Amino acid sequence: MNTIKKTMLEPLVHFLLIGAGLFLLFSFTNGPAGDYANRIVVTPGQVEQMEARFTRTWMRPPTEEELAGLIESHVRDEVYYREAVAMGLDRNDPSVRQRMRLKLEFLLEDLSAEEAPGDDVLTAYIKEHPHKFQVEAQVSFRQIYLNPAKHQDLEADAERMLTRLKRGASPESVGDATLVQDEYRLATQSDIARQFGEPFAQEVVALAPGVWTGPLYSGLGGHLVKNTERLERRLPELIEIRSQVEREYLAQRSQELKDIAYRRLRENYEVVIQSPPKAGGKTGEIMAQTRPEGAGQ
Repeated sequence: MNTIKKTMLEPLVHFLLIGAGLFLLFSFTNGPAGDYANRIVVTPGQVEQMEARFTRTWMRPPTEEELAGLIESHVRDEVYYREAVAMGLDRNDPSVRQRMRLKLEFLLEDLSAEEAPGDDVLTAYIKEHPHKFQVEAQVSFRQIYLNPAKHQDLEADAERMLTRLKRGASPESVGDATLVQDEYRLATQSDIARQFGEPFAQEVVALAPGVWTGPLYSGLGGHLVKNTERLERRLPELIEIRSQVEREYLAQRSQELKDIAYRRLRENYEVVIQSPPKAGGKTGEIMAQTRPEGAGQ
């Protein structure tokens, strides 16, 4: 059983499953190999999808006339699509190429979807990528604003205010009026930086709790600051952030499997990159060339 489980986790197995899924999808979409190029087959499954979409939109099933109109619209789309492809209108069109790429990537993503990972897998993922989930240090602090326009010698005035505060003066009795709040509760460095700027935030987070300090400077002016509480940076337990970790893990695994599928598909193509024309140089000189594995030189 362990051998089977280990085998199912191998990327190559995922790719083979993706390939099988694509083969089945193309088989159902394009019909039997013997179909003529100008034959359009509207399958029962497609009709059911049309009915279902109509019902979801209008909250009722379509009438026979409406269903016939849906089918005819589908056939019209298919006719125009085939004629456009036959005329080469899909070629050299960046928007069409991008849409086709996105469509195939979505298909590969669906085919490579994994079951919800277990706690052991997610815990290991947290340890491998701590920077994604680490919680910043948080501080609670009070600040007293000093308006530079009201102080000829802000440093000297700040020193006098600090002395008063250390002797027991009320914070409300010193400083200047401001619309900025006086007290912050468990703010992260990022939160503080958004309001006061990064240099101020770095200084505040580094302060030891319990002592009035200053002046510290922000884009607003000077501040006397006292930290009252500090929570250190930490890596949360899985139970606190499970949904986030699972989302990140599945997104990464999906991208890895799509990359594997692309590399396998890429091996089937010979790619020649020609240089653009240059003054005095030859047009179409080969800049790089890669061949599928096993291809002759």
